[in-house]
Amino acid sequence: MTKRQRELLNLIPQCNILCDVGCDHGIIGTQALVQHKVNQVVFVDISAPSLDKARILCNKLGLDKTTFICQDGLGNIECDCAVIAGMGGLEIINILSTASHLPPTLLLQPMRDVIDVRQYVCNNYRIMVDRIIYDKKYYNIILLTSGTDTLSRDELLYGRTNLSDRSEDFVKYLHNEIRKYKIITKQTNKKELVDKLIDYERVYQQGDK
Repeated sequence: MTKRQRELLNLIPQCNILCDVGCDHGIIGTQALVQHKVNQVVFVDISAPSLDKARILCNKLGLDKTTFICQDGLGNIECDCAVIAGMGGLEIINILSTASHLPPTLLLQPMRDVIDVRQYVCNNYRIMVDRIIYDKKYYNIILLTSGTDTLSRDELLYGRTNLSDRSEDFVKYLHNEIRKYKIITKQTNKKELVDKLIDYERVYQQGDK
């Protein structure tokens, strides 16, 4: 398993039914069963060949408390926790907005548009974990439970637990963004780019207080 997959697996709570949306090879769902974190897994993917890979892996591991559904998103599936990882943030928002039943727990890993995701989910969820990890590239992982939430500007832009915990990966991310924007702003002095650099430096320096 990759570091990203391990981080996702570690955040899955003990529950009855897990839905692995966009399951691809089915690694997250199968390992949740193997580690007895969940009793059943519903594997969902819009790609039938990908769903077959998950089915083959389950058969290889002798896992039978499984269901396989070829569709786009959650649809009318009912579950205790849904993992939606490895897709764009706007696609995740579309999956949630068209779901017939929102699960009490969500575990999201948007590949982009993470700010849009944070804004959207706060209408129905409270953010419990929102952190960045490095696994050859940077990934945002967000764990949510039912409720509503209000985010500060910095929480919206940078992630709640990134700011509170200031992990090594988050500090490295800030450092990389500062270095990147210093190069960019030497080539152009566009206000929005200069403002981004100033903001990254401000958040980075908060760790020195």
